[in-house]
Amino acid sequence: METSPQPGGRLAQWLPITGWLPRYHRTWLRPDLIAGVALAGLLVPEGMGYAGLAGVPPQAGLYAALAGLFIYALFGSSRQVAVSSTSSTAVMAAAVAGPLSSGDPGRYLALVAALVLTVGLIFIAAWVARLGFVSDFIARPVVTGFVFGLALIIGVRQAPKLLGIPGVEGNFFQMAWDVLSELGRVNLPTLTIGAAALVTLFLMSRFVPRVPGALLVLVAGIAVVALLQLKDAGVAVVGLVPSGLPRPSLPHIYWGDMVTIVPSAAGIALVAFAEGLGSARTFATRYRYDIFPGQELKATGLANVGSGLLGGIVVTGGLSGTSANDTDGAKSEVSTLAASAFILLTLLLLTPLFRDLPEAVLGAIVIHAVRHMVNVREIRRFARVRLDSLGMSVPALLGVLIFGVLPGLMLAVGLSFAILARELSQPRVARLGKMKKTGAWVSADRHPEAVRFPGIEIYRIQGVLFFASANVVRNTVRKSVAAAGAHPPVVVIDLEMLFDIDATSAIMLDDLRRDLKKSGAEIVFTNVHHPVEKILKREGLYDRIGPQGFFPSVDEAVEQLSRR
Repeated sequence: METSPQPGGRLAQWLPITGWLPRYHRTWLRPDLIAGVALAGLLVPEGMGYAGLAGVPPQAGLYAALAGLFIYALFGSSRQVAVSSTSSTAVMAAAVAGPLSSGDPGRYLALVAALVLTVGLIFIAAWVARLGFVSDFIARPVVTGFVFGLALIIGVRQAPKLLGIPGVEGNFFQMAWDVLSELGRVNLPTLTIGAAALVTLFLMSRFVPRVPGALLVLVAGIAVVALLQLKDAGVAVVGLVPSGLPRPSLPHIYWGDMVTIVPSAAGIALVAFAEGLGSARTFATRYRYDIFPGQELKATGLANVGSGLLGGIVVTGGLSGTSANDTDGAKSEVSTLAASAFILLTLLLLTPLFRDLPEAVLGAIVIHAVRHMVNVREIRRFARVRLDSLGMSVPALLGVLIFGVLPGLMLAVGLSFAILARELSQPRVARLGKMKKTGAWVSADRHPEAVRFPGIEIYRIQGVLFFASANVVRNTVRKSVAAAGAHPPVVVIDLEMLFDIDATSAIMLDDLRRDLKKSGAEIVFTNVHHPVEKILKREGLYDRIGPQGFFPSVDEAVEQLSRR
């Protein structure tokens, strides 16, 4: 839920840069510029690689990074987050646009642009509706499993680039089989370049993590291909990358395509926001400042609108770019402004150099970038804490691998909401007893030594009481009272942990009163908060029981009931 707006006046709340820039420390400029250059060195090759994942030209990744970094720096609430294209959103975009395009490249580009714009508009609509809390409804084990499967799909899709074999289609297992079937046609120069780039990236991230390894292998790959004329040996290269910026424009698509694009964009936006907000919160916690989910929705939405108008791809706060920005010493959003300036210079002056860039190098960069998504340690951690977490992670992972990206996404979201519904619909009804030493009311089942009072059964409803859980509470209390013995007890229902109930629950409590009355038992309530009391009065339960059936505490109820 949104907490409070950004500090400052109304202009600063809408455009946060007007709040923090006047207070900017001059001593931060040098580390911010250095971090910006290093960040651009990472995002230029990564952006081109992610554009390939999305099935669009390499420059689309640069347009996305330019728009994402610049717009987020103006509107975002994080000092470290680098908003650019990510591997997960890129491969999801391809999964949406591919089936709709019918093999038409121009239509494919228009569909991707429409998808990006729709994602941006969904973010902005969610900001207006204050829905920043929605991303918290996807269980973390589910996200981990989904992203794990996504990383495996990305890896197998990039394998043909490293091997110099034809591209693959289908689900993960079909693509893996196709790759294995084509191993006899591997292009050795391509394999050598790809393997060398991949080994270099892993070694550099291990031993010299502050050196921009992606930029280094990009430059080295271009030099090797140009000097040795490896294009003649079958090494695939990027080719001509247009210089300059495109004119902002709206894509031309069929309105019927929006039936597929809108729900798919909503799913992509959910994953993108969870990824971006997670990155922002991680570094805000480390450096002790606040992140405002509503501001993040607006900033990411505007960044995606900007990317879509330029012909870019979906952007969000990626963990790899954000971590690199922090590692390189970024102090503020000036680092991402500097990175966007260097990317702009790249688009204006340096794109002719990418003509001889090997596709194998871009494939290696992508595979290296998604390594953190294969998070076995995190799944083990979930299993160690609660073994049933595997029942969340594994189905999400297998759903992506077997059914594909979009069905896997729907499965992951559905699984999260199924888990939520299960937890909400199973409130715990604790039978209470009183500890002699402390006087605290505790679960008598967990603490057999707790004192219970003859003829009085005390229950505390723990959890959420609403339409899906009402009958669970009713049946639990009825069974427990029936098992109490031949003498019907007085039943005390403690509502201390309930701050609101719905109409179904209020009616259920009256039904429970009638059930107990038939068996000769009396029902009373304790610790009724004002919002709940209002609902019970509207339903009529308060009048049926009378004021004598409501007590301010369990102790007072037991004291008066014992006298009876």
